Amino acid sequence: MYDRAQRLDDFVALLKEEGRHAVLGLDCGTGAEGLAFVRAGLHFTGVDASEENIHAARAHGLSASVATAAALPFADAAFPAVWAPDALAGLDAVAADDAIRELRRVAAPGAPIAVVLPQGGPDAGPGAGPGPGFTILRA
Repeated sequence: MYDRAQRLDDFVALLKEEGRHAVLGLDCGTGAEGLAFVRAGLHFTGVDASEENIHAARAHGLSASVATAAALPFADAAFPAVWAPDALAGLDAVAADDAIRELRRVAAPGAPIAVVLPQGGPDAGPGAGPGPGFTILRA
């Protein structure tokens, strides 16, 4: 397994190094990681399937809306970076491909997209669980 907090710090450092000023956070939960991006000087826009989580994220002052990776309510190439380590969890290969396609759609060309690949990669199937596969894709 990977150290999520360290990967978040590394991703923030990458965004700063590349001069990126904003990030889309998929499955943002109540906004704890979103706040870490904001504290680092980055604009954060979060999405989560849970209305309760979105209310909590907004209570922290974050820009957030209800959505899933299957249908993101944003224009093409809207974000210079995407933080989505939970995006592929529990998805079968077809759903994972669809999620990655949608993440790439909303990411600007060349944008880093942080994900965790399921154990055995995206073709491992449902129930494969999280693997050690934290990686940065590029749009």
